[in-house]
Amino acid sequence: MKQKHTIIQNKIEIVEDRSDLVWAMDRDYKLTAFNTSFKSRLLQNGLGDAERGMDLKVVYQSDFFFKPCGQGCERALNRYATTSRHTFEENGKTVVHEFSFQPFMNSSGEIIGCCVWQKDITQEVDKNLRLQESERKYREAQEVADIGHWSWDMKKNEVTWSDQLFQIFDKDPDTFRPNYKSLMEIIHPEDREAFDRDVNKCIEQKVRHDIVHRIVVGNGDIKYIHEKGRAFYDQEGNPFRMSGTAQDVTKDVLSNKQIVEQNHELQNFVRIISHNLRGPISNLLMLSKIYEWGKDEMNDDIMKKIEHTTEALDQTIKDLHHSLALKSADKEKFREVHLRNVMKDVDGLLSEEIVKNKASIHTNFSDVETVFGAKSYVVNIFYNLILNAINYSKEGVPVVVQITAEKTEQTITLRFSDNGIGMDLTPEKERKIFDMYGRLSGATEGKGLGLYLVKTQVEAMDGKIRVESKKGIGTTFIITFPNKAQ
Repeated sequence: MKQKHTIIQNKIEIVEDRSDLVWAMDRDYKLTAFNTSFKSRLLQNGLGDAERGMDLKVVYQSDFFFKPCGQGCERALNRYATTSRHTFEENGKTVVHEFSFQPFMNSSGEIIGCCVWQKDITQEVDKNLRLQESERKYREAQEVADIGHWSWDMKKNEVTWSDQLFQIFDKDPDTFRPNYKSLMEIIHPEDREAFDRDVNKCIEQKVRHDIVHRIVVGNGDIKYIHEKGRAFYDQEGNPFRMSGTAQDVTKDVLSNKQIVEQNHELQNFVRIISHNLRGPISNLLMLSKIYEWGKDEMNDDIMKKIEHTTEALDQTIKDLHHSLALKSADKEKFREVHLRNVMKDVDGLLSEEIVKNKASIHTNFSDVETVFGAKSYVVNIFYNLILNAINYSKEGVPVVVQITAEKTEQTITLRFSDNGIGMDLTPEKERKIFDMYGRLSGATEGKGLGLYLVKTQVEAMDGKIRVESKKGIGTTFIITFPNKAQ
């Protein structure tokens, strides 16, 4: 027995230079071996000096730190090696210790005692907790952005998906095994060749994998997925792995498609209007040419107004199709547009509405005389915003429109303010009134196309537009352009 305890002591001395507590006892809970850390802990806890033969039952029962050892040693003496973790408060901090209990047997297989190994695993637990917290935040970020991560082991042809990726692809992680073949089966048949070509290009040319493709989910619905990734190579330059992300961009793709369809619809509308108006405008212009001037002063004045209005309308129709081709607008042809000249054209176009509604248009261009862009754009902007003020005027109240231009070193700001009916403006309403067919209210006739044109043409000239309004007081449209002079 003495020889056995000597062997145990020698093994304990091997870990003498560690901070872990190691000690051994016999079946009667008598201390048989220990290291310096155990001895120091007893003194620190006020349990006296460690001596062979001391009764550890007293230690286990009287000290909170050693209390977990009672049950652990009992199980070890019954041939069950166990490990347990325990949390303590020390010096105002929470610490975690791991206790391992190992039975000792003689050559006959008889249990003669047990050895206890205790170590502080607080840092290890903290690292694990931080890792778990980081993984939790990563999963939440993927869920919010609707983006998942994938990794492809090319040699094993195994693909690993994050949890969110299974959600995006509408697959059960317990039954679906992702690999390149199963992925290709999910991809829309018309997009498989392009996807495969992009993957091969990424691998062979060492470029980024970047493609938007369709997938067919379980219920037959179509989703649009934006894939990004890169390949990894060994020391010999052979590809062995790819990894990247996949994001559900269905909403963005469908929104862009809607915008494209709206633009096509608008262009068709312009072509129809241009075609239908071309004949009447040409006839009016021809009549003004053959009119016998000088016989009647009043008729001459009327004909001059008709001629001026028709010419302005003719020019507007000619420019409108070009004005709506915003994506292909040739900004090299943009010039300084004089605001007073714009108002002359608009006065001619709206002369009848201005007179009928007893409208007063007040302008102040003393601070800013020009804006940089296309004249046809600016005319259309002024025309629609003034007409909008007339259409949404208060019943029985003459329309008053104030147009001002101001500038700073960086910007030029145009303000169109009226005394109309106004409205209770919310962010949602502000967004909708600039949509195609969006309208301020249902109280007036019209398709609501004007403000959509205004917004698109303002943005074509690198500007922004917003609206302020109060019900019963009026509405102000604020347009901001960059100051090209700077």
